[in-house]
Amino acid sequence: MVTREMIFNPHTQEGRPAIYLTGRSLDELALAEDDKIRPLREIIKRYAKDSLNMVVITFSFASGLDWGRIDVSNSADQKAIEAILRESKLNDLKPDEHEFSMVIRGITLLLVRSSAEGLKWANGQPMKFLVLIEFAEHKFPCVQNGNQTREQLMAIESLHLTSQNLAMRKSGNLLIVHGREGMIDDLLVSGLHHVRLPQPDKAEILAALPALRSAYLQAIFDTGLDDQSIANLVSGMPLRPLESAMRASHFSGKKITAQELTTGKEHSIITLSEETLSALNTARVKDVKLQGRNIQVPFQAVQKFAQALKNANPSMPANLIFVGAPGTAKTDLSLKIASEADAPAFEMQSPKGSLVGETERKMRLMKQILSGFSPHIIFIDEITEMLPLQRSDFDGDSGASKSVTAILLSILSDESRRGNSLLIGTTNCPWRIGAAMQSRFVFIPVLHPLGTDFPAILVETAGRVSNISFDVQDPQIQKAAEIFYLKGANARHIRGAIAQASLLINPLTPEAILFAAKDFCGSSNQDSAIYADLWAIKVCSYQSFLPWSDDPASYPFPPHLQMIVDPLTGDIDHQELDKQIEKYEPKANV
Repeated sequence: MVTREMIFNPHTQEGRPAIYLTGRSLDELALAEDDKIRPLREIIKRYAKDSLNMVVITFSFASGLDWGRIDVSNSADQKAIEAILRESKLNDLKPDEHEFSMVIRGITLLLVRSSAEGLKWANGQPMKFLVLIEFAEHKFPCVQNGNQTREQLMAIESLHLTSQNLAMRKSGNLLIVHGREGMIDDLLVSGLHHVRLPQPDKAEILAALPALRSAYLQAIFDTGLDDQSIANLVSGMPLRPLESAMRASHFSGKKITAQELTTGKEHSIITLSEETLSALNTARVKDVKLQGRNIQVPFQAVQKFAQALKNANPSMPANLIFVGAPGTAKTDLSLKIASEADAPAFEMQSPKGSLVGETERKMRLMKQILSGFSPHIIFIDEITEMLPLQRSDFDGDSGASKSVTAILLSILSDESRRGNSLLIGTTNCPWRIGAAMQSRFVFIPVLHPLGTDFPAILVETAGRVSNISFDVQDPQIQKAAEIFYLKGANARHIRGAIAQASLLINPLTPEAILFAAKDFCGSSNQDSAIYADLWAIKVCSYQSFLPWSDDPASYPFPPHLQMIVDPLTGDIDHQELDKQIEKYEPKANV
């Protein structure tokens, strides 16, 4: 199988004697050669013993040293193995404070033993050894020089020297060190061949499903969940959550739903990424209709980007930022791209860590997880608050912010991401983005809705809250829209006000919507929204992204734009724009 081949091919085909194995837990499940689902640890043991004639020795602090006596049925083989372990001082070890040192020294002696010494199984086959060290980050931690214990230093040096030993290479023996990437000492890792196991893709899930169905005959999936749709839902994640869901269904008789699988995937992403990523539910925007003239140009761009991402078009941008006031549907636009491209979307959380090197490790981990999804979208809400986007001499966090900035600049500049990975940020504070970062993004303005757009926005929002259709021409709807606009409300405010009114007046009526508008305690002016609009125009990457670009003459420019935009050509007076930004800055609260 693919997983087994990835692990052992470097040894069997390239002669590599020592492997650093990361990516999947040894307790994770995979499809074995006998078409059964087994833990990865068991697959490794079985293949090493049955196909490579190896004695498998495992070591962890929890289980100690174990050579799998129960798996060796022949008494002559058992005695021969015990004799070899005794010679290597690995027999009858006591679980005390000296156990670790004795195990490492014994392992190094054992691994350099050559098959030429005449070690054979009872059936005449040459006897070789596989040593599997688990939870390596607990034994050989990556810490600053001088902070390791004497035992840890001895173990790191011993295994490093052993992995480079010519006798080890000739012996046919194999060392596998398994642990979490980036958490193991660099010297030890430098002598090992790195094998990173990706999480199961769609093909692996499809291959495993028959075995899972055979193991859990009574498991039931909800209508519409065939093998292909199941694989689409859980690909890129460990197999165990799917196995657990099928096992529970087998015993309980409850149907497995798409929501259950999605929730399992979300938990897996959070765990695997160490809470630096979370899965976004793009289904929530599937039927959302974005209303208003100011949203139409950004939405048309979204549709083009979604199609380009779906077709892996390398001409599309790799990094976008939607700029505008709060509540202007920037998040919905981002999710629309993922929904229409049929691509998974992940929200990035801050990777900053308190320990030296932790930030860099988390950034690398995040990048590795995302590489298992093609294509994908990375979403960063309020990106200017989440990440340091301008260079600074501040070093109050031991360089963590500078590390994030440096790594982020490198990621954003990676041209190979185009058409495969799309990073989308949102902000209403673009002035907090430094020039180096600005040059790596495409900025799309999402301006505050026009007054004439509010009735349509109001009807759409009320419909989503109540599942009731309203007439946009209804006088009470028109009046409510005017009130919301004058109070400086955005779509988020409107939704909250209507939801509040629906608790008091049920079913929702035009009268109730008018009550909601009057009841809403909004701002008495729109200074903050105007300030955000002005900045969105200032950083806009292309004139075609402006809402009046197709026909300036028909665009009803609000007063704050009439001074800076030529109504016939749509050209912007940047000198006047800067004056207006300076004028509104003291009044704005963004």
